[in-house]
Amino acid sequence: MSIEPQLLSRLRPDGSSVLSSSLQLNGAEVDIAQKLREQATRHPDRPLLTEPDGAGGRRTLSYAQALAEARALHGRLLRRGLRPGDRIGSLLPAGIDALRLRLACLLGGFVHTSLPPHPFRVSVADDEAARLLRVVRPALLIAPAGHALVSQGEAVALHALPAAPPAEDHDGAPDDWTAIFFTAGSTGASKGVPITRAMIASCQAGCVAAWPFLAERPPVLIDWMPWNHVFGGLDNIFKMIWNGGTLHLAPPPSAAGMDAMLHLMTDEQPTLFIGVPLGLKLLMEAHEAGPEHVARACAALTHIFFAGAAMEPSLWLRLQDFRADMQARHGQWITILSGYGATEAASTMCLAPGDIAGPGALGWPLPGHEVALVETDGCLEIRFRGPNLAPCYLGEDGIVPLPLDEEGFYRTGDAGLLTEDAAGRKMLRFDGRISEDFKLASGIKVRSGLLRGQLLRKLGPLAQDLVLGGAGSDGLVALIFAVPATCEETLAKTLHDWNRESPGSSTAIRRFALARFTPSVEAGEVSAKGQLVQSRILRNHAGLFVDLVEGRMGCVVG
Repeated sequence: MSIEPQLLSRLRPDGSSVLSSSLQLNGAEVDIAQKLREQATRHPDRPLLTEPDGAGGRRTLSYAQALAEARALHGRLLRRGLRPGDRIGSLLPAGIDALRLRLACLLGGFVHTSLPPHPFRVSVADDEAARLLRVVRPALLIAPAGHALVSQGEAVALHALPAAPPAEDHDGAPDDWTAIFFTAGSTGASKGVPITRAMIASCQAGCVAAWPFLAERPPVLIDWMPWNHVFGGLDNIFKMIWNGGTLHLAPPPSAAGMDAMLHLMTDEQPTLFIGVPLGLKLLMEAHEAGPEHVARACAALTHIFFAGAAMEPSLWLRLQDFRADMQARHGQWITILSGYGATEAASTMCLAPGDIAGPGALGWPLPGHEVALVETDGCLEIRFRGPNLAPCYLGEDGIVPLPLDEEGFYRTGDAGLLTEDAAGRKMLRFDGRISEDFKLASGIKVRSGLLRGQLLRKLGPLAQDLVLGGAGSDGLVALIFAVPATCEETLAKTLHDWNRESPGSSTAIRRFALARFTPSVEAGEVSAKGQLVQSRILRNHAGLFVDLVEGRMGCVVG
């Protein structure tokens, strides 16, 4: 008889709670390169990755091909003069070539860095490109053939590497760096995060311990996340390799591309949907417009995963309707999972132990890892410790320590609460970002992240998102990203009702404006998950918020 997993709790000397899972972390001693070799032996012809071929078909890289081609590329990198420990910067987009390079670095002991493409589109002299290179200090920069940096001699195309025989695998140590990823930079300049081989192993072993279904059936995933972020470029790739799964690459989600996406889903039958909010929203819209088409595309789907803090309440309700319809029409139950993570933790800190009851659920600490809830500025800060925590940051001057407390817990800057869900399970929930909080002129603190979620629930289908401002002033203002055709009068009335219910200076909205611009990915205003980066909007459009605060624009809320 199986024993139900439990959420365990203990007290630190300072009185704060430390949470952990009763599940054991098994298999974390296995290196990810060994997993690749095992899968290539057991399932040589199974697709590891497929990508569009540009002519309506798809290119496929099997496990055996991936291993052989990575070894071949490892030999060519050695002939180029690289040695284990050298850093390689990559501007290759997500795809087979990018995976070949990533795996060649893994087998060769090189440190792979997927660089954000926008700063490097013209020249390495761009301020941000130059800064990133000062952080990474790559011995070699790889770019697609035809890229401006290749023609300028600043980067090399894969086909231009010298011919050489395949090389034998380099046996890396657990603490060896194998990758560098950059944080999103939502609270300042993005920081480099070294990822060790042990971090990858503990993260993937912990995921399987929390979610045994990953090992019971090889996962099939369709994904569009950029590979210069840890979620798409590390976790999703290695989750497939660890469990013998297949990753099908698709273009980023868009209304225009949804029909092609559904055809791909119908052909490949994904078992797992790892969705950013935009992708889920488009899938729900497609289901509402044509449920049978979506049902065929999702016929093998057993699990949907999303980041626990990221979903609007209205989207959650639509997701529930979709799941109920799939069960009623086709007898198919789809489990909804959530989690919580960071680049500093090789992507994952918490995972839901099972089906969740609503958005905002972060789950339990990854097996073999711990979360502390520590009183900080009037709320409970989520702090994390475990084997998949990065050793440091990388800055322009070299190694920079992580913000650790006296017991070695990483200070996330996020607030959390331990509550019971509808099933009576204790569950860690998101309670806003401490880094987004600010004070009014009166000294009263505004819980910006928490308040924003409450306001979005109040505004319902009228608003897609909003950004709060007013730091150092007498009251709050809001920039609202409204759904098309929403008028200011309707928003003003809804906010007036909100102010009557929540009249305090730290909750009531004095004035608001409709956003008249599209948030820019290049300017860091939209994250890889398709979410607004609040701090970047505030920083990039500071003048707009000053005008709102001082009454030169916007609508007054009665």
